[in-house]
Amino acid sequence: MRLTLFIVFWSLVMHASASSLDLTNWVGRYSFDKDKHGHTIFQAPKVQAALKRLLTPDELTLLTSTYSECTPIVRIQDYLVIGSCMPHCCPCEHAMLVIDLRRDRFHVGFYRHDADKDTTKWISSEGEFQELPKEVQEEFYYRHNPKLK
Repeated sequence: MRLTLFIVFWSLVMHASASSLDLTNWVGRYSFDKDKHGHTIFQAPKVQAALKRLLTPDELTLLTSTYSECTPIVRIQDYLVIGSCMPHCCPCEHAMLVIDLRRDRFHVGFYRHDADKDTTKWISSEGEFQELPKEVQEEFYYRHNPKLK
């Protein structure tokens, strides 16, 4: 009986630790900063693996290289928000990675303004962008509408 309780307890502890990403040490830093292992946030093993599953190679390049300008990483509720944009034109072309720290869900939004149209694209590992808190959605929206903030 005790052994069974121990196994159940240990399984719960392992599941809880495995299902929450500890990336809060990135808050206030930039996406190009490196951790003690020499990784940027995009190269952190769990983040990199998730992004490779979620995005095409071209989308991954846009997020991590082409959009090389960035703002400090912020935490909004239980979400880590990493923004990047096209140098010299942040309002017209940008992306945002949103990591749900509690449920290990990843959401990536891309925005592009062309002369004749605006394009917004969201890719999520699970769930929809609309399920994110209003503050997270506004963070993305105001990046291409800064005058409205």
